[in-house]
Amino acid sequence: PPAAMAAPPDPGATARTAPATAGPDLSVWPRPQSLRANGAPVAVPDAVALITGPDADPHAVAALRELLRQAGARRITDTPEPGALVVRARTEPVRPGDRHALPAGGYELSVGADGVSLTGTGEDGLFHAVQTLRQLLRPDSTIASAVVRDWPGTAVRGITEGFYGTAWTHRQRLAQLDFMGRTKQNRYLYAPGDDLYRQARWREPYPARQRAGFRELAERARLNHVTLGWAVAPGQAMCFASDDDVRALTRKLDAMWALGFRAFQLQFQDVSYSEWHCGADADRFGSGPEAAARAQARAANAVARHLAERHPEAARLSLMPTEYY
Repeated sequence: PPAAMAAPPDPGATARTAPATAGPDLSVWPRPQSLRANGAPVAVPDAVALITGPDADPHAVAALRELLRQAGARRITDTPEPGALVVRARTEPVRPGDRHALPAGGYELSVGADGVSLTGTGEDGLFHAVQTLRQLLRPDSTIASAVVRDWPGTAVRGITEGFYGTAWTHRQRLAQLDFMGRTKQNRYLYAPGDDLYRQARWREPYPARQRAGFRELAERARLNHVTLGWAVAPGQAMCFASDDDVRALTRKLDAMWALGFRAFQLQFQDVSYSEWHCGADADRFGSGPEAAARAQARAANAVARHLAERHPEAARLSLMPTEYY
């Protein structure tokens, strides 16, 4: 939902390991599309041979190395040797039109007597496989044997920090991003209700301290395969008919892009149907709901064109209209 409320995340979450949940029933959350047992648990010896494909995501490989060390591996090499556990990790490209191929973000994971194999599809698949392997790690440092085939049930999975009142702290936001990575979520929309720099003062740059915090959030989001989004609600301080105001809005989006945001939302939930902020809007659009819709559409289309031309790799612009359910 555009303005979902959530309890603040646990600030200590970054310092703790996700709980081991691989019991006799192979509990993994979120529940994979397909999950079955594959024999006795696999012990992690001192030596592990980690063999990665050329396109394997580096963040996923780093998370995998950390997991193996946590499981007891003291020496991780890139070639098999006697007594070593062989772990293979690779990434396959998305194959549109192939009904047998996994969609983007999907993965196949196998843990058994022959070792561990992780194959991810697209940019996120291997990272998701590592998060499932993390839950298969048992308290005795063995890995529950299983065969998993999984893919996302929906393309965008995440949360909006959009409530009013006390916003999350920077530390809580970092913890939330780590939690989202562990649970295979991929979109975090920054939209605190009391942030004036995305509302009445949207034209102004954020103070230096907040800009530095956003850069750190963006880096943590990349590590967790989460797209960081920023929502702007300019309707209470904007002349929709003004080309200068539209350009000011796109300049602000460019500034947020430079800080690491890769998705944007325009919000018009509190815009009046009967009050304009400049005479040019009344002359150009008239009054009433249809007039407001035309004005908002003009701004949204201009922003969408700008993003497509200047930042083609950005996520598709989303819109929160005045009326929503």
